[in-house]
Amino acid sequence: MIEPRRHDDAPKIAQHAWHGPLGEAAARIAPSTEADPVAVLATVLALFGAMAGDGPFVRVGGAPHTPRIWPLIIGKTGSGRKGTSWHEARTIATTWGTYADTYLGARVAAGLASGEGLIAALADDEDDASGIPAGRLTIIESEFARVLTAAKREGSTLGPVLRQLWDEGSAATLTKQAVRVDGAHPAVIAHVTPRELRLRMAESDLAGGTINRFLPIFSERPHLLAHEPPRPDLTNLGATVGARLRQARDRSEISRETATDHLWTEAYAAMAEDEPDGPLGSVLARGPAYVMRLALVYALADGCASIAAEHLLAALAVWDYATQTARILFADTITKTARDRLITFLKTAPDGRTRTEITTKCFNGNTTGTEIDTHLSELADAGLIETTTTKPARGRPTALHRWIGPTTPQSSLTSLLTRTN
Repeated sequence: MIEPRRHDDAPKIAQHAWHGPLGEAAARIAPSTEADPVAVLATVLALFGAMAGDGPFVRVGGAPHTPRIWPLIIGKTGSGRKGTSWHEARTIATTWGTYADTYLGARVAAGLASGEGLIAALADDEDDASGIPAGRLTIIESEFARVLTAAKREGSTLGPVLRQLWDEGSAATLTKQAVRVDGAHPAVIAHVTPRELRLRMAESDLAGGTINRFLPIFSERPHLLAHEPPRPDLTNLGATVGARLRQARDRSEISRETATDHLWTEAYAAMAEDEPDGPLGSVLARGPAYVMRLALVYALADGCASIAAEHLLAALAVWDYATQTARILFADTITKTARDRLITFLKTAPDGRTRTEITTKCFNGNTTGTEIDTHLSELADAGLIETTTTKPARGRPTALHRWIGPTTPQSSLTSLLTRTN
C-alpha cells in the first residue's frame, strides 16, 4: 500500500494501481527516491509494453490495441523530478534479464524532430543477433513543448506520424521524399512542465488528436531525501518480470474474462458519464482504448492469458489519475460556463464572496445581475453555498456567499474505484 504525499488539489491515485510485479517494484523503490512513484509506475508500464512488442493485443470496439503506452510526465522544473522518474524506471527494467538489457542499450533514443526522422529511425532498426525485432524503439522526449512547437510548423508531419504510429504501428508521409514504416512498435516517454504545456498547446494540438495519444501523469516530489536510504533488492522480482516478458512476446490476442466484462460495462458507463465537452474532452477522448492497453500490460506482467478484474481495476486507477491530471493542468484550455467560473471563484474564498466581488472580479462586470442571482439561487438550492448577512455598526448590511460543497467532487470513475478498494 502506498499513498504519495500530495498537496490537497493534486491528483490522488487509487491503491489498485500498485497491482502486480510492476506496481510492486514502483512501490518498493518509493521510499528511497525523490521520484514521484506514479511517474515511475507509468514509465515502467510503458517500458514493459514496449519490450512486449506488438504480438499481444486486446480489442476495443473491434479494433486491436497493442501495449503501446505513451506517458506524458508533467511536473515543475526541479520539484517534478521527471528525469529522476525515468532513471528509476530504467533501473527497474535492467533487472528484467538479457533481452531488457539489450533493448535498453540499443533501442532507446532521445528527441523527436520530424515525422520523416522518426519513420527513418524505426525503418532502420533491422533484426539482429540480439533477437529484438525491427521497428522497436523507445524515445525519451525531455522537452515535449519542443514537439508541440515542431508539430505546428507549416508542412510538419510529426503530429500525423505520431498519431498513425500510436494507432496502428505504421506510418507514411506524402512529402517529396516519401517514407514509410510498417509493423513498428515505438514507445514515447515525454516530459514537460505545466507552464510550457499551457503556453505551447494550441487548438490544433487538441483538434488533431496528438495530445490524446499521450497519458498525462502529474509528477511531484513526494519527499526530500538529504541522505538516500538503502535501495531495495529487486533481483527476484525482476527475474519474475523477465520470465513473464518472454511469455508476453509470444502471445497474441488477449480477451477479457467474464467477470471482467461485467466490471468493464460499469466502468465504461462511468467513463461516459464523466466525459467532458470541449477541449478537455479532446484530451481525454481515448479513455477506453488507453484503459484496455493498460489492462493488457498488467495482465501480461502477471503472466496471464486473459484480462482479469484486478488488471482492469489497476488500469482504471491509472486512467483515473490521468483524468485528474488533465482536469487540473488543462483547466486553462477549457471554455468554462458562467456557473463553472462562479463555483471556482467561490471555492477560493473560505470566508465567502460579496456580490460586488462576484460582479467585478469573477465576471468583470460582463454578466447581468439577474444571471448572477440565478446561478446563486441554483447553487443554494443544491446545498452547495450558504449566504450570511453581516450587519456593521455603520453602513448597509453585506451578504456573503460561501461555498460549502465538496472542494474536489469525485467523478463517477473515482467513486467506482473507491467502492472496489
